[in-house]
Amino acid sequence: MEKEEKVRYSRLKIGERKEGFLKEDQIWQHIHSFFYHGKNSSTYKFGFFKALLETVSDVNVHNELTFDQVFRPFTKIYWNLVVHHKLWQSNNTNRMASVQRVIEEFHQKYEIPDEWNFDRIETAQQDQLIRKVKQAGKINVIGAMFGDFDESIYSFNIKEEKITMNELYVDFFLKFKRILKDINNYQLAMFLEKYNEAEKVSNLLSTVELVSQRKSLKEFENILRQAGVHSCFYCGKELKNNAHVDHFIPWSYIQNDRLWNFVLACQSCNSKKSNKLAPQEAVDRIIARNELMVCEEKYSSYFTNYDEEKILTSYRYSEANGFKHL
Repeated sequence: MEKEEKVRYSRLKIGERKEGFLKEDQIWQHIHSFFYHGKNSSTYKFGFFKALLETVSDVNVHNELTFDQVFRPFTKIYWNLVVHHKLWQSNNTNRMASVQRVIEEFHQKYEIPDEWNFDRIETAQQDQLIRKVKQAGKINVIGAMFGDFDESIYSFNIKEEKITMNELYVDFFLKFKRILKDINNYQLAMFLEKYNEAEKVSNLLSTVELVSQRKSLKEFENILRQAGVHSCFYCGKELKNNAHVDHFIPWSYIQNDRLWNFVLACQSCNSKKSNKLAPQEAVDRIIARNELMVCEEKYSSYFTNYDEEKILTSYRYSEANGFKHL
């Protein structure tokens, strides 16, 4: 396409993806083009790609994601980078990226401490900030990424605030999630390194890797205890005040915090399991546990778009991504 046509992508209100089958090597070509030939004046695309990787397991049966679903992790990523780590997000040192400006203004208005990560902000304020970031971010990044992937990755509608992922990309993202996450983190870190002072970019890859990680999982421990969970999921030992909340599918693969993927474990089992996969028989048990919880109205909001295939697919692709068994 001509250069002037490319510029329009960032302003598109509706994007209809190209139909047709894509082989894996063709998708890899689009991935390669996005990371190594895309033009980036800010970190938006890397942040949005990271958010897509984190939410791809949340698509509904039509492979749809709402803007709210995607911009929640997007906002969390940027809050932690901008406020918590003080990292500049634009290639123009004299002009702040619009999302960074929204976050900085919100941070100053409500006098939120610098050391607070996103999860410590009150829920109502989180929701307010997500709305503001969504308004600033959706105008540019969604259409721009659509163009970078040659109109193949998703369809979108700005007014309806909806993305419909290409099913081939959903499967591809799940299958190669670990390496895609690592490539994206590296490219994001490289961009940040160029436009930030040396003292701010120490251990930058670790910062980017963990920027989405939740600091406290106490909320999920409380929910599981309310649901009657009082013993270790793995060994059956009674849990008193020393329960650990464990990602059944390792966090370093799944990259999100969903109730359907959490179990309570004793300290010993949690330590042994670490970043490994539980035995196959445990998959059936967590599916059975989830089926009981999803039927209770008070927990249903935590299981939006959940079905047992999400556990099975995530487990299978975790194996394919090199995660070892316990």
